[in-house]
Amino acid sequence: MRVRCAEKEAYWRKVVRRQEESGRGVRVFCREEGISEASFYGWRRELQRRDRKEERSTAVGGGGACPSPFVALRVVPESTSVIEIVHPRGYIVRAPAQVDSDALRQVLAALDSVEEE
Repeated sequence: MRVRCAEKEAYWRKVVRRQEESGRGVRVFCREEGISEASFYGWRRELQRRDRKEERSTAVGGGGACPSPFVALRVVPESTSVIEIVHPRGYIVRAPAQVDSDALRQVLAALDSVEEE
């Protein structure tokens, strides 16, 4: 699972803004600033994607907050025969307390690999 680094995102937003305000082409700007062109283009595309996603989530009432890298767990007494896992993307997985750990690992890995819209 990818976790956003707020400092890195802020840094690249400033770099992209400086390039736009400079009036220089990307190639010249990157060479003069000592920045990889590939990194610049990759980050510019990623920031545009994030901005579009933010606009969509705000338009439908979402908060636009970054998902937490932590998984919420609820401790339940041993007598309970079901475990519940709340995935950071909002999925809820309920399984018998005696679930096969390999099967549960596969389910969680599949949820991590689901593409975000």
